[in-house]
Amino acid sequence: MKIIFLILIVFLPYSLYAQRYSTTSKKAIKYYENAENLFRARQFDDAVKELKKAVKADNNFAEAHYKLATTYQLFQEYLISFEYFKNTVKASPDSPKFKAAHYQLAWFYLKEGNYEQSKKAGEKFLTLSGTALEKEIENIKKLMSDCDFAKETMKTPLDFKPKALPKPVNQFHLQYFPAITADQKTLVFTARKSEKRGDDDENLYISYQTETDKWTEPTSISKNINTEMNEGTASISADGKVLVFTACNERGGRGMRDIYGECDIFISYKTGEDWSKPQNLGAVVNSRNWDSQPTLSADGKIIYFVSNRAGGKGGRDIWMTKKGEDDQWTSPENLEDINTKKDEVSPFIHPDGKTLFFSSAGYLGLGGYDLYKTEKINKKWTTPQNLGYPINTHQDELALFLTADGQKGYYSVDKNLGRKELSSILYVFDVPQQIRPTLKSNFVKGNVYDIKTKQKLESNIDLFDINEKTKLSSTTSDAQNGEYTIVLTQGSEYALEVHKKGYAFKSLSFNYVETKEMKPIEIDIPLEPLAKGTVFRLNNIFFDYNKFELKDKSKTELDELIKFMKNNADIRGEISGHTDNVGKAEDNITLSLNRAKSVYEYLINNSIDKSRLTFKGYGASKPDVANDSEENKAKNRRIEFKIL
Repeated sequence: MKIIFLILIVFLPYSLYAQRYSTTSKKAIKYYENAENLFRARQFDDAVKELKKAVKADNNFAEAHYKLATTYQLFQEYLISFEYFKNTVKASPDSPKFKAAHYQLAWFYLKEGNYEQSKKAGEKFLTLSGTALEKEIENIKKLMSDCDFAKETMKTPLDFKPKALPKPVNQFHLQYFPAITADQKTLVFTARKSEKRGDDDENLYISYQTETDKWTEPTSISKNINTEMNEGTASISADGKVLVFTACNERGGRGMRDIYGECDIFISYKTGEDWSKPQNLGAVVNSRNWDSQPTLSADGKIIYFVSNRAGGKGGRDIWMTKKGEDDQWTSPENLEDINTKKDEVSPFIHPDGKTLFFSSAGYLGLGGYDLYKTEKINKKWTTPQNLGYPINTHQDELALFLTADGQKGYYSVDKNLGRKELSSILYVFDVPQQIRPTLKSNFVKGNVYDIKTKQKLESNIDLFDINEKTKLSSTTSDAQNGEYTIVLTQGSEYALEVHKKGYAFKSLSFNYVETKEMKPIEIDIPLEPLAKGTVFRLNNIFFDYNKFELKDKSKTELDELIKFMKNNADIRGEISGHTDNVGKAEDNITLSLNRAKSVYEYLINNSIDKSRLTFKGYGASKPDVANDSEENKAKNRRIEFKIL
């Protein structure tokens, strides 16, 4: 009995080693334990040297390979880490002890686009998972579904040929989050001059297109906007007059902290060539958490942004705030139809106001963050559509921007250059038909000016859908140069109403219900000062052929005319009816009189005192243009307002 007992004592330490490590090499174990002590002493470089000695002593020492893998992962040396994770499972492929290595390999293989190996590593992890966290199991199942989705999607690639924007635009180490005005003449983006990790001083830059594919030297957008702190992820309104962006840290300088959380959203307005001092959107919009990546609707009235605030569905969600009639921003709403338990980031609302592009890690994709499209129909967002391969790949795809006409897309491509360096380049591409917004959009632009003095004017411009009787957007022409830009989208009839105190009412009409081609339009808008004898045309008053009953879609313009009369209480006017020269003269007089009377009655039935109005029918006696074509005849069939 004593002999047996002594034998057990002698071999017990060896048994403990055998249970603890996958190697029997005392030399390898010694190096490994030396490394453990060095790690505890925070001597990381020396610890790595000892681990390398351990795997040299026994290349099947799984624990040493695994320790090297996790260490290099911590150092952000991912390619080296990847190799050591592979060595780990090669040395000990079926041990539950190294299930985490299979988990990491599944993600590494996915990151390099090796979907077959990624799925195999995921399957192996699931067989070894045992008491793994439910979240890890859920993540791997999502990864395996992504692998299947990716292989299927890659069978039908889109026609996608991105080109790097030429210098001088891509002159920084990192440039990303591009935004373009509706006329495609102004580019705003975020840039960092340093490629080093941790050196994250971001600023906003602006460049102007002088001709196709020719851009000016990027310059700081404004000394009022860029500071020594971080400014980035900006969005610009269609007319280039409103800018929203993210600012972090103590913007304003030490002791002048004017942000509510980690990062906040700010807004600035452009007059002439300068931007106003940015304003924080306030505690109603910004939280004490991370609020960033805003995208602005074409008219500058709605902001979609990303936040990790409480009340969301995932870590980072997309939220929305609107600017009310009182110019105050509303409390943000969570886009519950879109957000998932994972992250949703970098939203972009197309100028049509109905198509939202964003990046997500929560939907089926090709790995990492993919780009998706959703459309708002009947106040609900449709199920997001993956934009497909090769727009989406195994890499992270972020920060997409499409032009108003849906023809061109801009985005940035990030490259990880290792532990210390990053790279990001701006690209442009022709948008494949499959992912363009359903309805085409484009813009109307020009200048508002005084018809007599030619002075450029600031004015309020409202866009209405006259069939839906809803205001779609509003903008203001520039106070210094009179410039305006407003986006129009297929499928609607529009009334463009221009208001300026002291000037006559002005309206334009656009029928895009049947239009297939959406081309940019340039229209300068002359405004006439209020005076006796001033005549202006009501371009959005409609009647059926040879009838005088007002069509329902006329009410938008008539309601705007009522506002005009209430704002100018001393004005008296004549409603004048006119026709073309088709038919008998007396019939045209009667028709034009009855049409003028219909407008007159609508106004007095809606609180305008009848003592301020009269009406008259002129038939074809006062043509605006010669009645020599169908187009000109249509111009002569009109309702006018003459100031008495």
